[in-house]
Amino acid sequence: MSTKESVKMKAYNFVTSIKTAAFVVGSAIIIFAALRNSLTWHAQHFWGASGDLWEEQWRLILHITGEDEFLLYVVGPFLASFIPFWSCSIPLLIMDITKKPNFLYQYKIQQDKNIDLKWKEVRHGILIVLRNQVISFMTICGFYPLMKWRGLVQHGPELPTFQWVLVELCVFVLIEELLFYYAHRLLHHRQVYKRVHKIHHEWTAPICISSIYCHPIEAFFSNYAPVFCGPLVYGSHLSTVYLWVVIATVNTINAHSGYHFPGFPSNEAHDFHHLKFTEMFGVLGILDRLHNTDMHFRASKHYERHQTYFSLTPIKQLVPDPSQNVKQAKCPTDTVETPHTSDGF
Repeated sequence: MSTKESVKMKAYNFVTSIKTAAFVVGSAIIIFAALRNSLTWHAQHFWGASGDLWEEQWRLILHITGEDEFLLYVVGPFLASFIPFWSCSIPLLIMDITKKPNFLYQYKIQQDKNIDLKWKEVRHGILIVLRNQVISFMTICGFYPLMKWRGLVQHGPELPTFQWVLVELCVFVLIEELLFYYAHRLLHHRQVYKRVHKIHHEWTAPICISSIYCHPIEAFFSNYAPVFCGPLVYGSHLSTVYLWVVIATVNTINAHSGYHFPGFPSNEAHDFHHLKFTEMFGVLGILDRLHNTDMHFRASKHYERHQTYFSLTPIKQLVPDPSQNVKQAKCPTDTVETPHTSDGF
């Protein structure tokens, strides 16, 4: 490729990545706003909640903790991650082990993998996850004095406006994408991969607990630090931090669940990353598009299935793979089993 063509390709990828960012973040804002408004309406009309629903819940948290800063700034964010993680993971683990109920198991992306998932494997994974959740607690302990040093300790009873929370969440998402993408690319460097990241890729077909099944170094630099850097930089109200931690936790479980459920954000991209190892390093796909680390993904059937859909029919039936019936040329990544084949990015 000539220099001129290379420049054109980079410019095209940059423009496309900006469009992707606008679409992904914009769609997320619309969906989040709709869910929040719907939940508020139902709470007020059917459960008798007052118009100050969310401020009342926050005041309740302040009352329970006695506004103790350690409970609010360390224990609170940890529980905002720990409780959603296991609430979502336990039902998914039951499905992975029992393959029941069938009407939900049919949404499994790689049904030819983890066929004989044993409790012994799951137990080992759970122990690794619990160790990394201890690291999560230690990470939060480390970020708390940084927030105090910057004068960012905000937990008053008056909540920020919903519009301002949306702005902050958009900033958090973009900061996480930036930090996670490059940290993840570094983890796929030959020397780093074999010492650190290889543990995470023991799951070529991810399951929910594989989201934080990793080396302690990866747990800190790739999983936890990118999440807490946004609030640290922005100086957010603590209630916004709680909300962001819940969203980030649920999102990473969805990305690693191995199930493409109707109405859920597509996790085909990260599932493809676990399957092929060599592409789709980001969360949103923005920087993957910019750096052209999604080339084979965009040429695959997984890309056509990479959508949020609302039919009860599994996406693999709505967008069938013709390779099951017609022999096609092999994808260049089909024979790649490990990503540590070069010394750089």
